[in-house]
Amino acid sequence: MITNASKSPKDILQRVATFVYEHSDFSRENFPTCTNSDEISRALASSESWQVLATNQPVALVKLEIAQTIAAISEICPNDDDQLEAIVATLRNDLRNMKITSFTIRLAPKYVQLLDTMGFTNQIPYVRFSRVPIESKMMPILPLMNATQKELPILSQLMYDAYAKTDHSYPNKEAAERSLRTIMSGTQGRYLSDASFASGALPNLVSACLLTLDSPGVGRIAQLFTHPLYRARGLATTEIAVSMNRLVRSGIGKLVLWSQESNDVLRRLLTKIDFSLDREAVEMSARV
Repeated sequence: MITNASKSPKDILQRVATFVYEHSDFSRENFPTCTNSDEISRALASSESWQVLATNQPVALVKLEIAQTIAAISEICPNDDDQLEAIVATLRNDLRNMKITSFTIRLAPKYVQLLDTMGFTNQIPYVRFSRVPIESKMMPILPLMNATQKELPILSQLMYDAYAKTDHSYPNKEAAERSLRTIMSGTQGRYLSDASFASGALPNLVSACLLTLDSPGVGRIAQLFTHPLYRARGLATTEIAVSMNRLVRSGIGKLVLWSQESNDVLRRLLTKIDFSLDREAVEMSARV
């Protein structure tokens, strides 16, 4: 059964925190401010973005996002690596009971063959970039404002225009709005409205950088998009710089961004502003 970590009993969270801490790479990447299992347990108790998968005992910690009938698992930490196949099968069964029709899962490349035998397809390589936020005095090129739900209709149209020719995941404005609403509602981690910025003056916003709290001490750029007519002007660079200023003041020590490996434009931008590639993963999908 899948249960939000913040609603799980303390003894369950402590067991989860113990095996998460033992997976040192996972805990270092997702809970960098936690130095022991007790701190991870407290972090999970206050987080809305992590879920515990349990049978008779907790078997995995996952980050699960659901949009209508589609589920996406972007992080998974199993209690026992050898039980990953059984864990994925249990997840699939639970999602079926939740009326989910399909789901994607993002795992390290070494697990591709396992997922392939379980009927997963559409291998899409992803990479994660990260850096330590620093304060800067970069001057905005255009006026900047915090991106909130009040601007959702304008941001949705902007996002659709930005991706119309390159990403068919957003075939219309409504699809873009659903994605942004998911981010701003906090289901992908608390939305950091004070660190999320849009460039331009209402109603003419032309670029946006939206951040969530991925884990305690870790901010994530959940969306970064610019209208095609305003690209290559430094707007995204400025938005990221100003966002980092807010993260530093909030005590958030790491900023990450996931991208498809094939996105060379984004890779060049991030490399230019001192982001480093720190993880590789493959996203695969299956019917439930």
